[in-house]
Amino acid sequence: MHMRILAGAALIALSGCAVFWPGQGGTSRSWFSPSQDRGEPVEPGARIYATNCAGCHGAKGRGDGALATDLPVAPPDLTGLTLANGGVFPAERVMETIYGYPGKFHRGSMPEFAAELSGPVVEWRAPSGEVIMTPKGLLDVVAHIEGLQVAADG
Repeated sequence: MHMRILAGAALIALSGCAVFWPGQGGTSRSWFSPSQDRGEPVEPGARIYATNCAGCHGAKGRGDGALATDLPVAPPDLTGLTLANGGVFPAERVMETIYGYPGKFHRGSMPEFAAELSGPVVEWRAPSGEVIMTPKGLLDVVAHIEGLQVAADG
């Protein structure tokens, strides 16, 4: 009897940590994306964002996700990145932060999503003019975040 209770408690505890598991064979974080359950069409970047980002950054990118209050460092509000960068969306910096270079950006606060975004690659032209082979999923989620930006007057 006690073993069943312990096993149930362990299962509940482990499933609560699913948000931090890398997307490996069958692991799903679809509970972050309620629109998928209703069969509504969702752009790829919105789906990736809902699955990997909204739990901390919130559905609208304001840093108010369901897990935000439990984190040691508050997730930033993503809606003002363009305003904070002189009116230019900092796509390259956002990609570097999301994709993750160990020790460069995350300092242990934000998971690195290189494993989740390891799908097909496409050419992306950096602001410097350099053509970089970049995971398509990364470009999709960055385009979604760019769409979350607030206007200078609102």
